[in-house]
Amino acid sequence: MKLFYSLLFLLFYGSVFINAGEIIQNYNYKGEKTLIKYSQYGEAGEVEYTKIILKKFVQIHPNIAVEVSIYPWGQYWAKLQVQSGAGLAPDVVMLHSGVMGVWVKRGAILPLDKFIKKSGLNLADYHKISINACKWEGVQYTFPLDIPTRALIYKKDKLMQSGISENQFPKINKALSWEEFKSLAKKLTIRNEDGSFLQYGMVGGLGWDEPMFRMFGGNIFNRQINPTGITITGNDSLLKGMIEVYKLQYADRVHLGDATIKTGNFNVSSLLYNDKFVMAVDGPWVLRNLQKDGIPYGVTPLPMAKYPSLTLDINTVGIFSGSKHSYEAWQLIKYLASFEPQVIYGKRLRGVPSLIAAKEGLINNDYGAKDLEAFLYDLHTAETNIITANSYLTPIQEKWRLKLETVLDKYYNEEFAKLNKVDGVIPEKEYDGFVNKMNNFIAVTIKNKLPGLEQEYKDAFEKGVEKKPSFFVKYIAPFVLLVGLIVFAVFYIINIYKNNDKAGVTNKQKNISGYISISPWIIGFVLFLLGPILASLYFSFTEWNLINPPKWIGLQNYFDLINDKKFLIGINKTFSYAMFVIPITVLGGLFTAGLLTNNVRGINFFKSLFYFPSLFTGAAIAVLWTNIFNKEYGVINYLISFVGVSPVNWLDENHAFYTVILMNIFWIGSSMIVYYAGMKQIPVSLYEAAELDGAGFVKKFIHITIPSLAPVILFIVVITTIGAFQIFTPALFFTDSSATIGDPADSLRFYSVNIYDEAFNNLRMGKACCYAIILFIIIFLVTSIQLKLSKRFISQEN
Repeated sequence: MKLFYSLLFLLFYGSVFINAGEIIQNYNYKGEKTLIKYSQYGEAGEVEYTKIILKKFVQIHPNIAVEVSIYPWGQYWAKLQVQSGAGLAPDVVMLHSGVMGVWVKRGAILPLDKFIKKSGLNLADYHKISINACKWEGVQYTFPLDIPTRALIYKKDKLMQSGISENQFPKINKALSWEEFKSLAKKLTIRNEDGSFLQYGMVGGLGWDEPMFRMFGGNIFNRQINPTGITITGNDSLLKGMIEVYKLQYADRVHLGDATIKTGNFNVSSLLYNDKFVMAVDGPWVLRNLQKDGIPYGVTPLPMAKYPSLTLDINTVGIFSGSKHSYEAWQLIKYLASFEPQVIYGKRLRGVPSLIAAKEGLINNDYGAKDLEAFLYDLHTAETNIITANSYLTPIQEKWRLKLETVLDKYYNEEFAKLNKVDGVIPEKEYDGFVNKMNNFIAVTIKNKLPGLEQEYKDAFEKGVEKKPSFFVKYIAPFVLLVGLIVFAVFYIINIYKNNDKAGVTNKQKNISGYISISPWIIGFVLFLLGPILASLYFSFTEWNLINPPKWIGLQNYFDLINDKKFLIGINKTFSYAMFVIPITVLGGLFTAGLLTNNVRGINFFKSLFYFPSLFTGAAIAVLWTNIFNKEYGVINYLISFVGVSPVNWLDENHAFYTVILMNIFWIGSSMIVYYAGMKQIPVSLYEAAELDGAGFVKKFIHITIPSLAPVILFIVVITTIGAFQIFTPALFFTDSSATIGDPADSLRFYSVNIYDEAFNNLRMGKACCYAIILFIIIFLVTSIQLKLSKRFISQEN
């Protein structure tokens, strides 16, 4: 049965490519070898030392060969999930702890306890947090490789410029208190007299906000691993922590928050290279380039209040449950967790080695980076980020925080613009009043919005509960639907034959010859279009997580859509998008083609100019567009600044949707070239006759060009409609990662986004296929209506 599903998946989802990696083996060993596959995420620089580690492994275990594949973060998860769905996942897979629960709960990972017991490994030799992050319900499913920990990194020269002597610098073995951190950040912040910022003391980034909330005791869940409930109601510590953090970011603003960064103002991967920032939170890997580029830096642990402030994910490895070589796979895992490879992980500044004894590799690293002891300071008290099998829980806090910060940032900008200036200078008293007003607004806003966060988590817990479909939903309703489809198909075929008889189609020999001629297209249609549609239809009646075989649940996925808020948001956003895009494409292309039919000088240049952007893919245009509309350095804000308009955040929740709509200006070249070809086919005699009757350019265009182009206009309308309903790429490239697709604040949650989100972020391919079938039906109905209505405007002669 599993083989059947694997073949079905690979046949009907033909875009799946299993990229074979490089095989590492001991060529001196001539005996039989067992090939195991190992897949990990990582950067290009990790390929070199991973191969070094594996070459040493096959020297110790010459009877084992390793096929290794290393992918960038985004590609890795999509490939791994698809491979798992086809039963072709690697024997050893890298999993960060945040997704471990999802894979374990779905039966994709083998327990390691028996292997650990037989091997005699002492788990006490590893950092406690790394071992805890690999356990689920008391069972160890994965083994830790390294800990991508965080610390506070600062630029020494900036501190000295602010009058801070070297002996007053933050220490590598002592965390700043919250009050000390606030004082330092304020001292390092430089504000111009007009209120603009020359320098920020601190900038947000990876792993800052939640650890700071928790530092005040602001836990959201009853536990971090496999949480079963939330602790938001009456949690004064959480409220206090959030208010404290956001006052720094959106009142006196000595710390720039995530909302401002993530809407495109700054390059997140190189915050410390920006001259505006003095301190940032980041991991050991960032020190590679800082050391290489000679930037003087220091490292200190994250600030602390009453509770430990460090929350982390762990890089781990596990054995795929479908592996036929689990013993050999464990030998590789055991070696990766041993002293020599662990030292290499430290030396290459990948993170803190999970093996405590290998810490010297981090401190005496290959890059000569200093102050690495700061990353070890509070590991003994650190906790994991949330580890859950409910994939709906994971993105909620980040999405909610960014939505909250967008409100705070907007209010900050509006109130700041109202400040009175005397000769371009904001009086200190005026500014202090503004800060107090912001502090009050922040406290009230957070208090009012926390119940919304609680409700979102409650909905996610409820949504994550596996529903047992009733007998009616599971069997009777699908049977009734199947009978209805068969009856429809029979009547449809009968209708086709009746129409053929009326048309006098009787030459069967010609029909057979015709079918033979188009057989390559028919085969392609069945395998690559009809096949996937039928497969999606079947999978939409199942619960399938791309790991275990599909389980029949009837129409349960369809009934669940009734209360699915994201489904309704997707419908609304997609129809709204189509209402804007169809006129832009249809009318824009028609108008442009009309201009190009005039015999003006350089006409071929203008045709190429208008059509050229259509040669770019949606991804390329999306990336270009985000830079054009960037608030900090985008060309749009630069141009409108000449007319006195303040910079607009085109990528926030209030503007992102319309920014995507404007992207379609790039694509009018495709419709323009079709219209242009159609206009060239219109007989010149029609225009000459109209001129004799005294018709001008406008009348000729309305009464001759448009009616003659009716079939072309219909074609453009139908194609544009189908494309509009399938919009997806901008939503992916306008967000930080695929995990937060649809952001900011679901303003780009188009219908196709839900399909991707359910399939690859939530591992619910059955529900994703349900979404896809509904989309197919919507497009079919809309285009059918368009074709039906077109008969009123298109004559048979056309």
